[in-house]
Amino acid sequence: MAVAEIKKLDLYLHKSVREEVLGVLQRVGCCEIIPRPADAPQDAPMTNERLQEIDGKISEIRFLLRFLEPHYVDPVSSLDRSLGEKPIFSMTELSRVAEKTNIEDFSAKMHAYEARLLAVRSEISQIDGKLLLLDKFQDFPYTMDLLSSGTERVCGLSGTLPTNNLQGWKNGIEAKLGKESEVFVSSFGEKDAEVWVTLLYAREREADAFDVSSKYSLSRVEIPNDLNLSPSEEVSALESRKVALKAEEASIMHIVRKEAESWVPVIRSLSDYFSSLRKRYEVLDDGIFTDQTLAFQSWIPSRSVDALKKGLLPYQKNIEIVLSDPEKEEIPPTLLQNANWSHPYETLTKLYGVPVYGELDPTSLMAPFFFIYFGMCLGDAGYALVMIAALTYFMRKYKRMPDSVRQFMRLIMGAAVSTLIYGALTGSWFGDLADSYEFLGFFRPIKNMFFVIDPMQKPMVILGISLAFGIVHLSFGLFISFYDCIRKKDYVAAFGDKGAWITMLAGILLLAGGASGALPGAFSTLGKWMAIVGAVVVFVYQGRGKSGIMAKFFSGVLALYGSTSYLGDVLSYSRLLALGLASAAVGVIINMLGNLSSDIPYVGWLIGIMVVLVGHTFGMAVNILGAFVHSLRLQYVEFFSKFYSGGGKFFAPLTYSSQYVDITEASAKK
Repeated sequence: MAVAEIKKLDLYLHKSVREEVLGVLQRVGCCEIIPRPADAPQDAPMTNERLQEIDGKISEIRFLLRFLEPHYVDPVSSLDRSLGEKPIFSMTELSRVAEKTNIEDFSAKMHAYEARLLAVRSEISQIDGKLLLLDKFQDFPYTMDLLSSGTERVCGLSGTLPTNNLQGWKNGIEAKLGKESEVFVSSFGEKDAEVWVTLLYAREREADAFDVSSKYSLSRVEIPNDLNLSPSEEVSALESRKVALKAEEASIMHIVRKEAESWVPVIRSLSDYFSSLRKRYEVLDDGIFTDQTLAFQSWIPSRSVDALKKGLLPYQKNIEIVLSDPEKEEIPPTLLQNANWSHPYETLTKLYGVPVYGELDPTSLMAPFFFIYFGMCLGDAGYALVMIAALTYFMRKYKRMPDSVRQFMRLIMGAAVSTLIYGALTGSWFGDLADSYEFLGFFRPIKNMFFVIDPMQKPMVILGISLAFGIVHLSFGLFISFYDCIRKKDYVAAFGDKGAWITMLAGILLLAGGASGALPGAFSTLGKWMAIVGAVVVFVYQGRGKSGIMAKFFSGVLALYGSTSYLGDVLSYSRLLALGLASAAVGVIINMLGNLSSDIPYVGWLIGIMVVLVGHTFGMAVNILGAFVHSLRLQYVEFFSKFYSGGGKFFAPLTYSSQYVDITEASAKK
């Protein structure tokens, strides 16, 4: 339950070793660089020149990955890579690869291939458009240039015409142009809304032709000027050209796929290499330069100081390290530091927001409750066994998975164990599967061995347990808030606010327990006075900052009225019962449907198996998600609201980029 202690590190070094020292910082990965003051002197030319060079490399690499990766058959799946199945390189090895790889020349070559591909595909698309157009002219007996450019005496037009207007248009042309025109109509179905028409006319009668066509809503289509032959000749020429272009496209794609096969792994590794280098040179921008020295500041966890000093030992003659505590006005980044058992639950804390440096870390405080609540919400031991088996498989298969992924899997593994315990105690193993099928009778003694209570038969008992957890959880949050005020030496807030609420709410519980007979009568009297004293203190404390008697009075009254919200908070924990019952009920229904399906002649047994398998798979997925979300909601909304803000900044040290490869200190190539 702690935030790691952070120190401020001032590092002074000679210019001759700056890149080597920054390389050590990046390899150790324990320093978050503090941006330099805006008015500090800067050795910009060299740094900017190197950054521009690296940015140029990165730009070409991004193009190559965009162009080649779609044509690369990756032997490693995206899932495997995300779970740690990456090649391992040292920065030295990657540097050698970069030295012997001419990215610019290869990129220029690929740019040329891309440009030619775009040109080929564009021309093919144009040909397809022309072929589609020429399909309308299958019965046109003349050359296409009559429509595209015409002759000295004859020209034409083509386009679409509403079918209902066809006869009127033909009559209009006949009336206006007579023998100085010729009409062609493409074949069309009875239900077609439009028809394709072509009109040849004497050039001097163009105005009349356009007037009639406009009157009957003819939508003219321009004929490309390069269509000069007859429709059949043009189709033949275009199809021949298309075949040639397709062959050229296939040839280029064959080359691209071969290049992708050999180059993509190299380019990926260089992507991480140059991205890592860029991070390193960005740090130089945050340094303060003199003629011979470089100085910069960083945040470093106290526990990492020795590791950093060890890494910098070869350069000790050229560097000076000064450690200090953060100033009062400074807010260092936050690095969570928890015991191994609660470390996986840091994932949940980070989802909400890490604590401000110096604030309490709620991870260990939340962990036991999330563990219990998830099990109560999912509540099926069969589902738990499936989860445990799947997680065990992945964690054993992927030994090098990222720590964040491994910790999340450990979190879900803990949730599965909780579910197994609760499911065994409530007798839920894939719902009532063992009771629904006679051939599973051998499992019933095992199930009954652990069975304690059936939530379907005794829901009020589980509801009582759920609400009791709510009271404990919320009270615990108030006690943490009380402790935090004491820790910060804010005694007025501790006793006047948090302590008063604790006293009043505890008094109400004791009073209720005594009145109901659950507790001896003496507790009722004690509870009454605790509630009165707590209420008075809350009333007075809440109104202390107001001016005027009435303002103080109403502030106190509103504060006391707010106590009713605690009842709503406690009732929120009834979802532990609701989700558990829903999970059990869904399992029972699936088993019932499986039984009913098995009665179908001949194939019933197969359908029944499919119903059970698919049903429980779907039910498990939905219920796992529901259990996770609702267990998390009880932490975030009900628990954290009592004492935690979570407005801190993540600790982000200088490290390597590792999207495609793992970069280590020494080579560990597979």
